[in-house]
Amino acid sequence: MQDVEKTEIQRDTSARRKRRRNRMRPLYGLLVSALVIGVGVALSMTVFFNIDTIEIDGDAPDYTAEEIAQASGVHTGDNMMRLKRADVQKNILDRLVFVDSVTVKKEFPSVLVISVTPSKAAFNLVDDSGTLQVSAAGKILKNGPETVESLPTITGFDPSTREPGQALASKDSQKDKIFQTLSEQIAKGLDCPITAVDIKDKYDIQLTFDNRIVFSMGNWSEMEYKITLAEAVLAQLPSDKVGYLSMVGDHQCSYREKDAVEKQTTAPNVTTVTDENGQLVVETDENGQPVSTTTTTETTVANDWQ
Repeated sequence: MQDVEKTEIQRDTSARRKRRRNRMRPLYGLLVSALVIGVGVALSMTVFFNIDTIEIDGDAPDYTAEEIAQASGVHTGDNMMRLKRADVQKNILDRLVFVDSVTVKKEFPSVLVISVTPSKAAFNLVDDSGTLQVSAAGKILKNGPETVESLPTITGFDPSTREPGQALASKDSQKDKIFQTLSEQIAKGLDCPITAVDIKDKYDIQLTFDNRIVFSMGNWSEMEYKITLAEAVLAQLPSDKVGYLSMVGDHQCSYREKDAVEKQTTAPNVTTVTDENGQLVVETDENGQPVSTTTTTETTVANDWQ
């Protein structure tokens, strides 16, 4: 009887051990998986995926491929997994003045591709301290007395820095937004080019088209719409017209010829526009009286861009 009882106890203990092992099996699997992953990550960060080749793509005529690679701060043998693209981009943009943008692509297992876009002067920014030549992306390229005649000239920006290689910034952050919007519009292409921009008064921005039409667009709100509206009016004018264009309300522009405006000092002048219903809108003086019509002017309206 005693032998039988002992055998039964041993069988019961063995069953409990098996059940315990079965319960622990998933935990063992997790531990093993974590260990394998940890070893794999450690190897990928040290032994595997090290850079063998750095390829330079894009056209940057001011720099050789070797100079760009050196400016990146990356060396062959560096680990791809540990490399931060943002650091590479910042290194190149900070160290190479005539590079406007950088993209970094990892081609595993061992190739790093760096693509660069060169900086090109897009604007003259003129103030009492001289002239800054800046790119369309707003990077300062040169600081000196010379202006490039073929580039639009911006006045009244109030730059907070003049250091080549730095990002253009104004003491007034709203003027930064004005610059960005103008740059984007010009980059899209305009039928009548903008040749000068005056933002000394950000509530009365003046754009000069083709060195002959001065557009008073008011403040910076809806700048894209206002420029598009001005283009529509300019398209209706002969290409030799010289004068002044200004916003009338939110959806109309009025045009005045330069000669007529200059004669206002000796002969009062009327400028007319039509509203959206085709009715004439007559300018009045400061007392609310209609301006005399002794001198006629040509007027142009675009009210179908609402």
